[in-house]
Amino acid sequence: MALSAVIFDIGGVLAEWAPERAFEQVMPADQVRAFMEHIGFDEWNRTNDGLRSIAESEATLAARFPDHADGIRAYRQHFPHTITEMVPGTGAVLAELSQAGVTTIALTNWAADMFAIARERFGILKRFSDIVVSGEEGIVKPDPAIYALACLRAGVEPSEAIFIDDSPPNAAAAQDAGLTGLTFISAEQLRAELVGLGVLHAPTPVTEPIFHWTPRTEWETALITGEYPWSGRGMGYLAEGFVHFSFEHHLAATRDRYYADLAPEDLMLLRLDPDPHLPIVVENGFPHLFAELPVRRVQASAPA
Repeated sequence: MALSAVIFDIGGVLAEWAPERAFEQVMPADQVRAFMEHIGFDEWNRTNDGLRSIAESEATLAARFPDHADGIRAYRQHFPHTITEMVPGTGAVLAELSQAGVTTIALTNWAADMFAIARERFGILKRFSDIVVSGEEGIVKPDPAIYALACLRAGVEPSEAIFIDDSPPNAAAAQDAGLTGLTFISAEQLRAELVGLGVLHAPTPVTEPIFHWTPRTEWETALITGEYPWSGRGMGYLAEGFVHFSFEHHLAATRDRYYADLAPEDLMLLRLDPDPHLPIVVENGFPHLFAELPVRRVQASAPA
């Protein structure tokens, strides 16, 4: 059967997950790794992957290590700090697959209550037709049953599905379950493998400059911090999943629609020149950058 569905892992493939960031809110960063090893965080987290809520397992672990109870509770209390970045470029692969008519769903090992926070934060997840969450199902990768369930939810036979995971054992387990298992290293590597498997074609490069309007104050802040957290006016990059851009012929209409209230001195026009390495996908006629804006590569000017 032809390959017709791609099933994505989320953590490490679409969204970065760094549990250390939660513990750093309550202890020095150089103490975190030893603390996590002492409480057996990795094993505890694997157990949590099959749960709807980690509240009870948190209480059990805190009872085992009463002197570290506050630190243990920090993981759930400060969980949003652990998921603050998207993996650059993977969203572009997802967008291209959708344009190619390929079914895309996600399959993730995650406690259900913690995943609800990630689902709210990352707008890119709305692009999936379905998401299978281990904590909601009580089945955890690499159990073959969860791959079978994901295929059922995608409406395909295992032989028709590709599974992508940054964990080689999970990708190998998918292969053993009859899917085509791919180990994720980077979006560029993934895209090349999907082209090789025939589910994507060679990319159509964007060969002209692309542009982005922004309030001057937001651009001045970006120059100081080195980060631009926006997708468009009033829309965060994480919440949207990409940075909105325009081609030159869109500029006047985009300015009139979204920035007409700003005087020329309060507005900046950002320009990115063509680069085949930038994960840009044209959707509905507009170029979308599926990575954070590379602030230092932008040419900025005031509008005429």
